Amino acid sequence: MKFENKVVLVTGAGRGMGRAVALEYARQGANVVVSARTAEYGEETVKQIRALNAECALVGGDIADRDAIRAMIDGAINAFGQLDILVHCAADTAHGLITEMSDDTFDHLVRSNIQSLFWLAKDAAPHLSKASDKGRIVFISSGEANRKYTPTLIPYGSSKAFMNAFARGLAVEFGAINILVNVVEPGLIGTDHMLRTLGEELPHKLAAHFPVPRLGEPADIASAVLYLTSNEASYITGTSLLVDGGATMVTLPKVEDILKQK
Repeated sequence: MKFENKVVLVTGAGRGMGRAVALEYARQGANVVVSARTAEYGEETVKQIRALNAECALVGGDIADRDAIRAMIDGAINAFGQLDILVHCAADTAHGLITEMSDDTFDHLVRSNIQSLFWLAKDAAPHLSKASDKGRIVFISSGEANRKYTPTLIPYGSSKAFMNAFARGLAVEFGAINILVNVVEPGLIGTDHMLRTLGEELPHKLAAHFPVPRLGEPADIASAVLYLTSNEASYITGTSLLVDGGATMVTLPKVEDILKQK
């Protein structure tokens, strides 16, 4: 029960990595504020948390909306009276070539993946700074940020590179107000969304080439997040933890060649 009496706000907690993070905090005794853009996903996460006999609250989750982010922070304070940890898992992904992408698509990604960082940090800081030991922020970035390159994910990868840089600067500014800021960079994680996007076959064939030859699990990301917000990580800030099974260290075959493999 490492996080007993802590209040944790998890964005993107309706499914995938966000849900795994929220559930693990609940298992470790935290009071969890579930933020999810899709109400039914958020309600399912709340149901699973309550099945663990843990306390939780559900708030809205459109990170592209300035007022929605204010409501998330206010919801946490109204429910539990404090905020100790913020884990920002929610993000949008825009697939496609830059020359074929609409201005509206790119603009929405910027609001979701970049402006949300500013809004969340600004609104959460006054509450996180009052945490009994250290307030914590963990941003969920991506191996696409600075370590690899996928042509159809340029806006997404660039937004995550911004996230990494923003977190480093924030760690310096927020250190003076009792808050630690870190980043987790997932690799290829076997979430439902990812498997629907890439199909069931390709991700497993890609992962076979990794030094750790399997897809990552949402629980792998949850373990990294909980470590970075634990007492054991009280001297770590401004860092990025890559959790990808070594994927970014190897040169992968072309997708069309991988699909030919049996």
